[in-house]
Amino acid sequence: MLRILYLRRASILFVIILSTGCSDPAQPGRKAGKPIDITLLCACKPTHITPDDWRIEFKNGFLPQTDATEISVASMLAWPQGPEPGRRTPRSGRELTLFHVPKAYLQAVFLRKGDCDLHVEVSEQPDRNAPRMIIEIPGRAEYCPARTGVYSDLQKRGITITDLAQEIAQPVPVEITGVAFRDEAHPFWFARGSEKVSTLWELHPAIVKVLP
Repeated sequence: MLRILYLRRASILFVIILSTGCSDPAQPGRKAGKPIDITLLCACKPTHITPDDWRIEFKNGFLPQTDATEISVASMLAWPQGPEPGRRTPRSGRELTLFHVPKAYLQAVFLRKGDCDLHVEVSEQPDRNAPRMIIEIPGRAEYCPARTGVYSDLQKRGITITDLAQEIAQPVPVEITGVAFRDEAHPFWFARGSEKVSTLWELHPAIVKVLP
């Protein structure tokens, strides 16, 4: 009897975890998100963030005032994942390098209200099924012009940023400048992004500019 009760509870817990993962805002789905007002991009207040969040003190700093290293999305997708950093591990290695991607293709975008990051998925090619990586534009004041610039340029193309990840019908060419960041391997019930995201490496923090 106790075993049956345990199995039932385990099954219920599994369903709850699975449904939570399916509804994660980073996972594109059938549900349409709520449009984001442009003013929120410069006045966002995180709803789910604490000083204990994974490497939070190293994620969202200033971009280095140095010359950027030219690179492509394809090259970054080929980077070895390396060992999992600890929760309080400072930046090191390539995480200290400023990179510049002259052209990539924006495939998905949304504002994650939990941490206020503007979450972007990009690929090397405009193919909708091409492998992607994640780019994050933080909610800090110094990134306000970059965030509102992306918002306005996408609006001109008929694309409205929402609070849930949305696939862009026609991938948009963009230029990116940002610092490499090795994200954690999330549990299966917490989506980092779409199933096409193929690396734990990000550019975070970063600036994204929509190209003509």
